[in-house]
This record gives sequence, C-alpha cells and structure tokens, in this order.
Amino acid sequence: MTTSGPARPAGRYGDRGGRPRPVMVAALVVLVAAFGGWVLWAALGAATPDVRSDLVAFRIVDAGSVRARIEVSADAHRPVTCTLQAQDRNHEPVGVARTTLPAGSDATRRATVVVRTRALAVTAVIIGCRRGPPPG
Repeated sequence: MTTSGPARPAGRYGDRGGRPRPVMVAALVVLVAAFGGWVLWAALGAATPDVRSDLVAFRIVDAGSVRARIEVSADAHRPVTCTLQAQDRNHEPVGVARTTLPAGSDATRRATVVVRTRALAVTAVIIGCRRGPPPG
C-alpha cells in the first residue's frame, strides 16, 4: 500500500511549466554575447597599449641622484612624456623626474634621465609614459 500526502494546490510552490520562454532565452543569449564582446574588447585594448616603455638600466650615482636609461616605443610623430621615480629600500619614493622624448622618425626612442633624490635610492622605476607633452 502506498500512501501519498495530499496533492499540492496548483500554482503554488513554483509549479510552472518546465521550459523557459523563447524570448527569455534569446534575451539571455544576447546579454551573454554582449558581455563577452565587451570583455574581449577590453582585454585587447589593454594588451596593446599606445606607448610601451622599458627601464633598460639604472645606476645609483650618489646619495642625491640616480641615472636611468629608458627605451620607449610609440607613434614616431608625437612626443612622449615619461615619469620616473627613485625609491629607497622601503620602496618609498625619494625622487621623481619627468622627461619628454621628442617626436622623430623612429618609433623606438632612448633617453638617459637623471633623477634627483632627497635620500639614498636603491632602485628606479618608470611610473608611466603617455603620448604628448607634459601637462601644465
């Protein structure tokens, strides 16, 4: 003998049709495709920056300065402004320098930058480079 409980009232407890509506499925597909397209666009944009910069070498000259050599690849017809920072052993900034590499015929440009420091630095880093002259 099988005993079953009383039948649940129709329309309660989420008793609806088992298949989603085609309009809802289409809307979900469009949203997922739009999100995937945006992620791809954002990833490709971040992967190919307008300006690429490398710190080729640096040398601690004395307690008051660091000499850094940088290499920048960007549009040859526009100047590029780079900001460098000298840091102490605790990674605190002890000096900052900005340099502008003029437009020229070659997309890859090199420069030597002297960063004046207020204390002994142990490293130099490129904070960033951007196209155009310095602001201000």
